[in-house]
Order: sequence, then C-alpha cells, then structure tokens
Amino acid sequence: MDRLVSPSFSPATLATAFAVTPHLSHDRAVSHILTDSRSLLTPEETLFFAIRTESGDGHRYIESLYERGVRSFVVEQLSSETEAKYSGCNWYVVTSSITALQALARTHRERFPQLHTIGITGSNGKTVVKELLYQLLSPCFHTMRSPRSYNSQIGVPLSVLSITATDEVALIEAGISRPGEMAALEEVIAPQLGVFTSLGSAHQEGFGSLEEKLEEKLRLFERSTSLFYSLDTPLVAEAMRERFPTKSHYTWSHKDPAATVYVRTTETTSTTTALVCVVAGEEYPLTVPFTDAAYLEDVACCLTLVAALAPQLLTVPEAWRALTSISMRLEVKDGLQGNTLIDDAYSCDLQSLSIALDFLRRRASATGARPVLLLSDIEGSGRSDADLYTEVAGLIQSYGVDEVFAVGEHLTASAGLFDAGRTHFFATTSELLASPLLSRLHDSCILIKGARRFALDQVYRRLSSREHQTVLDIDLSAVVHNLNHYRSLLPPEHPLICMIKADGYGTGAFELARTLQEHRVDYLAVAVADEGRELRDKGIRTHIMIMNPELSVADTLFSHRLEPEVYSMELLEGLCERARIAGITAFPIHLKVDSGMHRLGFAPADLPAVGAYLREHPELRVSSVFSHLAAADEPDKRDFTERQAKTFIAATEALTAALGYQPKRHLLNTAGIERFPEYALDMARLGIGLYGVSATGRPGVEPIARLTTVLLQIRELPAGEAIGYGCRGITSRPSRIAVIPIGYADGFSRRLSRGAYSVLLHGRLCPTIGNVCMDACMIDITDVPEARVGDEVLIFGGEERPITVLAEACDTIPYEILTTLSTRIQRRYWRE
Repeated sequence: MDRLVSPSFSPATLATAFAVTPHLSHDRAVSHILTDSRSLLTPEETLFFAIRTESGDGHRYIESLYERGVRSFVVEQLSSETEAKYSGCNWYVVTSSITALQALARTHRERFPQLHTIGITGSNGKTVVKELLYQLLSPCFHTMRSPRSYNSQIGVPLSVLSITATDEVALIEAGISRPGEMAALEEVIAPQLGVFTSLGSAHQEGFGSLEEKLEEKLRLFERSTSLFYSLDTPLVAEAMRERFPTKSHYTWSHKDPAATVYVRTTETTSTTTALVCVVAGEEYPLTVPFTDAAYLEDVACCLTLVAALAPQLLTVPEAWRALTSISMRLEVKDGLQGNTLIDDAYSCDLQSLSIALDFLRRRASATGARPVLLLSDIEGSGRSDADLYTEVAGLIQSYGVDEVFAVGEHLTASAGLFDAGRTHFFATTSELLASPLLSRLHDSCILIKGARRFALDQVYRRLSSREHQTVLDIDLSAVVHNLNHYRSLLPPEHPLICMIKADGYGTGAFELARTLQEHRVDYLAVAVADEGRELRDKGIRTHIMIMNPELSVADTLFSHRLEPEVYSMELLEGLCERARIAGITAFPIHLKVDSGMHRLGFAPADLPAVGAYLREHPELRVSSVFSHLAAADEPDKRDFTERQAKTFIAATEALTAALGYQPKRHLLNTAGIERFPEYALDMARLGIGLYGVSATGRPGVEPIARLTTVLLQIRELPAGEAIGYGCRGITSRPSRIAVIPIGYADGFSRRLSRGAYSVLLHGRLCPTIGNVCMDACMIDITDVPEARVGDEVLIFGGEERPITVLAEACDTIPYEILTTLSTRIQRRYWRE
C-alpha cells in the first residue's frame, strides 16, 4: 500500500528513526510510504519498504521499482553489487523492515502530542466499533480512523502514518494472531484510551487458551489512562481490574446496573432496536437501526465511549438512528454493456477513496477497461473545499481515472480544480440518473464511491446486469489469505499452480485469475482450452496450464499461449506435428505420469521413450512433469502415497536422463501440501484449499463463498397441511412456512428435501419442508417469529453454516456443491 505522509521525512529523520547509518546518494525527503510495489504513485517521493513475509519477499521488486523511478529503499540486505547496479539511491539497511516501518510510525505519531488516540482490540467487532464511533464522533471532532481492517503488524503503522496535523481523534484497531505481537503495536499506537470489544475464539489457533490470548491483547493498554470493556464477560472484567487497578474504568453491561452504561431494556422490531440506557442515574431512550446481537453489543461499546468523550450525543437520538451498517469490503459485479461495477458507497473520505482508487486502477488494468469514477461530496473532513478537492483531483489524476461523474454541491462548486474534459458535475443524484451520459458507458470499470445521503446505490442498480436475489458472495481477501496460508506451508518462494477449472470451482474463474495474477502466482490451471482462451481474452497474462486438452484445439493452444498437459503418446505426436506445421519450436508442455492413480498419464516405463522422442522433436519442450496423488487426504493410506511419490521421483529421473535437461516436477495437491511437504519438489498445485476447504481438516483456511437468498413469501398454516409437489411435506403443528427463490436448477439438490437440510435465518436453523422445486423451495420458519418477507437466508458460508455441512447432507463433497451452482445465481465479489 502507498501512504501519503504529512509532513514528509528527510533522510536524516529516517536515519534517526531506523537507528542506522544510511547509504545516501541524494537529499530528497519522502512523503509516500510504499509496502506494495503495485500501488506506486509518485516514485521520486516514495520510500519503499522491502518486507519479507511467509508468502513473499519485497526485495524481489527493487529492480522494477528502480526502473519506475523509486530512489529510496529500506532493505534487510544490500550487496555492493546491488548498490552499484542501482545507482543514485538512498539505502537504509535494517534488521527487519517491518520493525523499521513500525519505528517510523512511532516517529510520526510523536509529531502530534495533542492527539487523542483510541486503541481498539478484541476478538470480534473491532472494525464495526471503529466505524460506528467514526460516524458518531466525526461531527464533534476531526476524527481519523485506520482504513478498513488495517490492524496487523504492517497495517497498524500504515494507519498511524496517515495521521495529519488537523486530526483531533484517532481510532486505530489492533489485531494479533500469536503471542508477542501486541507489544510492538502498543508502541506504535500509544493509545490514551483502550477499548476491548469482546473475547472469543477468532484467531485462537495461535494461542494455547483464551486466557493466554486475553493476556496478549491487554498489552495494548499498558500506557492507556482509560479503559472501556464489558462487565458481562467475567474473564475480561476480572483481568482488567487485576492488571490495571489504577486506571479509569468505563464499562457497559446488560445485567449489572453498576456499569457506566447499563443497557436496561432492548425491544427489537424487524429493522430497529429501541434501547433504554442508564448513565449516571439518567435514562436515555435511543433507537438504532440494527437487530443483530453482535451489532447491539458493538453499540453498547460505542455508548460507553460516547458517555466519556461526547456525552451530549446521548441526548441526540437522531445521531443513533442515523447510524449505518458497516460494509468493510469492495463489491465487484458485472454491469450492463460490458461494464464492471465496484461498489464502495458505504463511506466517502480521503483514506477510503485512495484505497478504492488503487483497487480501481488494478482492476481496470487487468481487464483493459476504462477506469471510471462516480464520486459524491466528501463530508466531515474538517478541511476547506479548496484544500480538500485539490487533493481529490490530484488522487484522480495520479490513479489514471479516465472519466469522472461528480455529484454534490461542493464538488460542483470546485469544478475548476478538475480536468474539465473528463469530469461531469451534477448537483444531485437525481440529475445524474437523468443524464444520458450514464447510458453511454460501456466496457468500463466503474467505481461508485459516495456518502450515504447521496444514495448512489440507485446508480449501482441502474447499471447492474442482474438482480437475482439468490447471491453467491466470493471474498477475494479470503482467497488471498488461503493462497498465503498454503505458501507458508511450502519452502520460501515455492512456485504454485492454482486450479481454477470449472469456472473457478463455480465461483468465477476470471475474478480469481485476476486476483491470483495480482498476487503473482506462477501458473493457473483450467480443464479445457476454451476456459484458457476466455481468460486470455480478458487480459490474464499468467502462465495457463490446460489439464484436459484435445488435439483439435492445438491452434488455440499455440495462438493463446496455453500450455497443455500431455498424457499419451498419441497426443504428444499429434501436437508435435501441429507445431511443426505452424513453424513453432520449444512450445511448453507438461507431461503427466501415472504413478498409481490410474486415470490419465504415461506409465513410468514409457518415459525413456518419451524423452528420446522429444529429443528428436524440438517443436515441444517439457516445462514440467507431474503426477496426481490419489489418497493424500486419507491417513490410513500413507504407505500408498509414499509409494506414489517414490514411483514418480524415479520416473522423473529416467525422463530427465532421456531428455537431457531437467523439467520442473510437481506432485502435491492441497492434501499433499498439508500432509507431505517433504515432497514439495519444484512446484505444487493448490486446489480446494484455495476455496477455503482444508482437505484434511487443518485449521488456518478461510471460507471464500457465502450463498444467500431471501424470504419471498410467508404463509400461516394449521397442522396437517400438505406442502409442495407430491404433498410430501406435512405440517406437524400450526406453522409459518416461507418460500425462498432457490431450487434444484440453481444447484440446491432435491436430496435436500423434506428436512434433510436446514438453512440459517436470524441465527436459527430452519429445515426444508416438502420437496425442493426447480426454482424454489419451502422452509419452516415457525421458530423465527420475527422473520419478515425480504429477510436474508444463509444457505451456506462462513463458520455459521460451512459448505461441508451442505455437502454431507447431499452425501457428496464441497467440490460438487460449488461446481453445480447455476450461472443464474448472481456472483458478487468482495475485497477487504
């Protein structure tokens, strides 16, 4: 990520912050901090931190950044050859680039001693609490908050580096995943006020117990003067009192009237909750637009902060009723006329605008589309329009936006600051909707970014291609997490082949391919040539392997640089002949060996002959040789897997001897990566693990897909009524029966009929009743009396309702569930 810092850092200040003697070639200050080479904006003003993580090494990108004009680097190693090769640079050689980044953030934080810093930690709710507090406090104070969920060892210092001299309050969240991490974040944030949201099992795998995790999180509050936490979690409350007896304690509770904020009553309707809170003996009736228990707990936390910082807000019910739910993600979906829509209209400020524009640039670049921005007035910045929109115009230019639709009186009044040839101004959203310019947009990537009151979701719906209420949400951030998780199980920088066949296992191959290409995977693999050709036509440049090629598509393979798996002598000879006719030499292929699965592949005994044949035919060159493990996920078949591995390794040695060169070798699939890393060889193939399903039940992966629908209709029926085709569902009691728009044509199998599966509604399980129909099915919602038409129903997704539960109900595997989901189900993509 690229962070703009004000004021900038001189070389002398950087050297002091890092406690090193730099290698200096110039005296230019830096005002941009870069940790991701893809986000470069202003090379001459940029300081790049070459960070090593389990999944990558920033030192690999020094050359490309140097070629693009960067001349200041923080590195963990510097040879005399590198320094001579990249002349004219300032080098800061440190022990740890992450530690150096944190040190620089501390230096920046110390520039603002009057800033009120609020540090937020806990197992859940950190981001929601931060965003709700921002909505409440920003009218009272000039408030900054860490972008989205920037709460890691890298994210926290990047957040702190965003602080400016005009900020009065800073809301910074801190997350940890293992012991020893919080102390560094505490030094960076130095929070005066410490907020503990909740204690739960999230990220528990790094800790031996809840007590150990709590102890680590509490390190954030060592220097805080005031603490905020719930009395309803005894473990937290007791630890706070014992560890910090001299600090000021502010608490909330639904049970204990002695709490600072006592939530005495809650009355929930279908869309709102009325609260009666008691603070210092005074009652405050408030209504919030949330009904979910987790959100209400986060509201109680915010009430406690407000009672301490801005108690006047307790008497402003409009401020609480106007709160909006928090979407922490960028949403991507197909639009009309070849457009792609990026919806990020939940907030509109400079920090989130910069992040969204970076995403727009990458997404548009990957597809060759025109980048277009729909932007509303930015509210609550505390800056003059001239200052604010000068910076906005600069960001738009820096990120290469081709066309801008600006909505709002302040933007319109600032029109002179923008490129008149590329910017259209509208006083209201209604004016924009009435404009013929919208209908002319085609083949564009359109970012919609606006404050809530401008209701730019109307524009989003106007430009959308389909509004089917059954939606498969795909979390691209989870895809990246899973990619990095499996990278961490392999040797450093180990090449990976990511399987995205069957349209990305039903989740959408292109969006996955674009994300994986951005994160520099070495190969993508699809089943047939048509899948590969479509990806190439959409701008995917990564190596693509075709796992089930046919000789008839040879011309497509050659013209689109699609590398075929070759599993038989007939296919090998045919491809050689087609390549010879086309005048092609050394076209890459991937030989498959049958090491024991007995599906496709050359027998090991055939490989010397295959190698000899290829030595005589330069048209093709073996890029890799591989085999497939049949039972790596079954512990009782370890001996069989070991025999497969030994057979394969021996076969590759014979092939190498015959070829006269060494192709790359790969054997491991997802289960193999998890259980047999000793056979990593030269590459590995990642399949179902990428999609959030461990092949062996190993923790650490995140589900990427969430399938939801809505309640279409609700009927009140007496006992003994028949439901659905064949009258196979009979109500056993007076019942509320709802219809949901998903059926077997969508991939919701008839095997799930008559109570074989239950969906989740308002946190409660509701079984199917009667037979699943082609386009709909019925569910029994009798035990959810608050349910209303339009409410969301979770079919599968996340920890609440894992896809594995649905697979078990169908007596199948998650692969089949994902790949049989109909294309008429709307795919919607998210990124944190």
